[in-house]
Amino acid sequence: MVKALSGGTGLVAACAAVLAGCGEPGMAPTAEEALADSLTAEWLDAAGGLGAWHDISSARYTIMTVWFDSTGAVRRMRPRRVEYRKMDGVEQTRIERPEAEGLYVQVFTGSEMWATLNDSLLAPGIRAWDESEYVGRDVVYWFGLPYKLMDPGVNRVASPDPEGGFEMRVTFGDGVGQQPGDQWFYLFRDEDPYPEEVHYISEGGENRSRTWWTGYGSIGRFRYVLTRTWRNADGSLNRELRVDDVELNPDLPDSLFVRPGSGGSPTG
Repeated sequence: MVKALSGGTGLVAACAAVLAGCGEPGMAPTAEEALADSLTAEWLDAAGGLGAWHDISSARYTIMTVWFDSTGAVRRMRPRRVEYRKMDGVEQTRIERPEAEGLYVQVFTGSEMWATLNDSLLAPGIRAWDESEYVGRDVVYWFGLPYKLMDPGVNRVASPDPEGGFEMRVTFGDGVGQQPGDQWFYLFRDEDPYPEEVHYISEGGENRSRTWWTGYGSIGRFRYVLTRTWRNADGSLNRELRVDDVELNPDLPDSLFVRPGSGGSPTG
C-alpha cells in the first residue's frame, strides 16, 4: 500500500494549528500533548481507525528478522510464527521459533508464561522461558501500531523536530509492560500521516536504536507496517524486521495456549 494523506489538510499545517491553538495559559491538555494527540489521530485515521483493531479478535502472522553482513548480503534469517488472540480483555500470544537446537514455543496468557523446546517444557531461568512475556508483548506492539498507542498507560508528547517535521515521544506508566522504562520516538518527516523513522531506548539504556519504516500492508481497513530497517552508522544495512503471511480472525483452539501437562484451560 502506498502511503497517502488521510485528508485534505496537510499534516504540517494541521499540527501547526494545534500548536498555535494551545498556546494560551490554563488550557488542557498541554501543547505538547495536544500535538501528540493530533499526530496520533492522523495516523490512526490513515490506518483504518481504532475500529479496525477492535474488529480483530485473533491473528496469525510471521515476523522475519533478517541480518546482513558488511557487504549487504543476507547473513542470517529467523522466522517467528505468532498466534495472537484477545480473551476477555486479555491479550494472549504463542510464538513458534525454529533454531539450530530445535523448535522453541513461547506462550504468554496474560497471567502466566511458559516455553518448550521440541515439546519438552523448559524451566524458569532458561532464557526462552524468561523472555516469553516480553517477546509476547513485543510482537503484538510491533503488529498493533498505531492502535497500541491508545492503550491505557501510554503517555504521548510531541514537539517540532529541529531536522523538520515533528517528533512524538512515547513513555509508559508504572506497571505498563515488562519494561515500563522503554522510550519510543516517532518522527514524522513529511506531509503524510505515517512516521518515517522510529527510534527507541530500551529501559536502562542511553543511546537510541533507529529504525526506518518502509511499506504498509492492508487487509480490509486494517493496515500494518511491512518492513522496519536498522542501519549502521555508515548507512549500510544492519537488519530488517518483516511482517508477512498475515491472517486475521483465525480460529485458534485453547490447546495452543495451555501449558503442557497442566490438563487445564488457558488462564487470562
